[in-house]
Amino acid sequence: MKNCILIVIQTLTSCCVNFNSIYLIFSINLSLFLLIFHVQYVYITLLWKQLRNIVFTLMILRNIFLFLLFFSLAFDVCSQEPQKNEPYGRVSGVIFTNFHRGISPASSDESAIELVRAYFGYEHFISPEYSARIMLDIGSPDDVSPFSRLRRYAYFKFAYGQYVRENLTIQFGLIPTLHYKLQEQLWERRYMKKAFADEYKLGPSADLGAMVGYKLLSSLEADFSVMNGEGFSRLQMDDKYKYAFGLTYQFSKELLNRIYFDYTRNEVSQFSYVWLVSYTFKNNFNLVFEYNYQQNNNLKKDKDLFGYSVYGKYNINPKFQLFTRFDMLKSNIVEGDITPWQLSADGSTLISGLQYTPIKGIKMALNYQDWVPRAINMPTRSFVYFDMEIRM
Repeated sequence: MKNCILIVIQTLTSCCVNFNSIYLIFSINLSLFLLIFHVQYVYITLLWKQLRNIVFTLMILRNIFLFLLFFSLAFDVCSQEPQKNEPYGRVSGVIFTNFHRGISPASSDESAIELVRAYFGYEHFISPEYSARIMLDIGSPDDVSPFSRLRRYAYFKFAYGQYVRENLTIQFGLIPTLHYKLQEQLWERRYMKKAFADEYKLGPSADLGAMVGYKLLSSLEADFSVMNGEGFSRLQMDDKYKYAFGLTYQFSKELLNRIYFDYTRNEVSQFSYVWLVSYTFKNNFNLVFEYNYQQNNNLKKDKDLFGYSVYGKYNINPKFQLFTRFDMLKSNIVEGDITPWQLSADGSTLISGLQYTPIKGIKMALNYQDWVPRAINMPTRSFVYFDMEIRM
């Protein structure tokens, strides 16, 4: 009986040992299988991502190739020498890009390469008097929000017809606002910063409407506009319009003076007043001062914005240029309040640097930019920028 019991115990012990060995071998094989499966899964995932990136890159290259092919064909056709009084056209393109880095404590974590704007346009000259222009703006739909910079949309910046005869100019459609166009021409560095009124939302650089300009004297020009008042990114939503009038007087080749006024009304009337003076010395030095005042900003009663901009340049030689600009923006104190109504957005900015023009059509500038808030509890933000403009 004892021998039987011993035999049974030995048999059971042997079975347990064999079971443990089998379990150990099974566990090792399962672990190896899972490891191999995981490695293969990771490899397949990486391979899929690589293939997807390659396909995406090929699609981008295809689109770039098609765009360049279209641009080159259009340029070839449009750059042909037109016969006298025959219709002809020309294609244009502009790119604004920059790299910037914060250098103050409040902006030290900010650094980026940006494609700020890209324009693609076509201008067609139907006759010596009649022409038409269309331009697409590829950029952020709303520059007010920092998150809007993550999105890029194409929309019409200009789309208008023009009639020019002797001293008369007429534009109709989605037109550039003449006053802000003049400000940008004097500032010369739109690729770096907008003109004062456009930068601080005192008015759009383009709008739906009509403009009539007339040269009264060799040194005096007048212009009158009727516009939508909503800007180029919005359609006409009501029957309210903006009326604008400007006078430009060229005292001499060195001194230019301009006054401008616009008016619009909804439930509240909005008035804008601008005075601008520009002095140029021997085409090497230029200094501009402009003062802007807007009463009832954005049709908000008793909420005014005002400020000035001073900017200038000095041409060291045909390729190098020193420049600087200082802006000051303020809002008024509404009756009953103790602080300006837009205190958090009031302040001043300084831009100063060196511009280099290696060839016609390319500008690049290394410059310093800052924003000093009017509110004493808000920090100053300072940056170093490298900006570039490419014209085609």
